[in-house]
Parts: sequence; C-alpha cells; structure tokens
Amino acid sequence: MEPLKLRRLPIRFYGLSLIFLIGIIVQGFKLYTIYSLQQAIEHPNAIIVNENTPSILIFAKAMHLTQIGKTGEAIRLYSSLRNTKDLDLRARSMHNLANIYLHDGAQHWNARGVLDYNYVTTQVELAKQNYREALRINLDNWDARYNLEYAWRITPPPKEKPKSDFKGTKPSVFSTLPGLPGGGP
Repeated sequence: MEPLKLRRLPIRFYGLSLIFLIGIIVQGFKLYTIYSLQQAIEHPNAIIVNENTPSILIFAKAMHLTQIGKTGEAIRLYSSLRNTKDLDLRARSMHNLANIYLHDGAQHWNARGVLDYNYVTTQVELAKQNYREALRINLDNWDARYNLEYAWRITPPPKEKPKSDFKGTKPSVFSTLPGLPGGGP
C-alpha cells in the first residue's frame, strides 16, 4: 500500500479563506453592536448620555423621560438630536419635541385659559415650528400634519388691546399742544 500524499492547495484558496474569515469577524462585531444597542434600548433608565452616546440611545432615553413625565430633560435630549445625520431619527425627534410643547400648551390653556396667554402662545408656536421641521424632513408624516393642523386650531386668539378712552375733537388737539395757535393762517 502506498502512503497517502497530501495535495497542496492553491494560494487562492488560502486568500479566499482569509477573506471569508475576516467577513465573519466583521459581521459578528456588527451583530454584537446591534445586540448591545437593543439591550440598552430595553433598559433606557440605565443609559448615560454623553458626547459619545449613539443618537438612537439618546432618542430612547428621551422617549423614556417623556413617558415618566420628565419633559424638561426630554426636551434637552430631543433638541440635541436636531443636527443628527440620521434624517429619520431627526424627524422623529422633532415630532416628539413638538408633541411635548403642544401637550404642555394645551394643558395650560385648558387649566388656566387667558391667564397663561403668553406661555400658551409660546408653547404652541414652538410646537408648530417643530412640526414644520419634521415635515420638511419627511413629507409623508401624517401624524405631524394632523398635529400641526391641531396646533393651528388651538392657537389662542390675539390679546385685545385696551381701547383708548380719548374722545377728542379737532379743536381739542390744539389745546393739548402748548405753543400752537388754535386758528388757521
């Protein structure tokens, strides 16, 4: 019996095997990154926001803060996403930010009415501005369109200026300005 001879594999096989192995490693790293992002999104109260935090985690944290009623911090986080490169995430954050402003404005309007006129007007205008921004990015956002229309409908009417009690006549004008003669030339 003759001993078994090993055939040498071509170098191309080794090159392709190396490329395949590198591809598996890269895809495994991507899957691990996605898994860790999903784990963080499932527990948003554990997310610590800093300059290196991915935008999607900032968005998740802001949504969580909105749900538990900490809208001030949520507004800050949504506003920080105003310049993100992910247009879909930017549109969603502007929409959610507008929802916070609109809800707050409507709540004050229903609770206090004209007494909080300036505050309500400011909140509703901020909501309209953010809805418009969300619609600039994504015209198919029907929720933003509907809410913008709602914001236009609940915009408080302008405050009426107090009417002047002055009921002067033409001769009385001359009598109020000192040094002008009361007659013609």
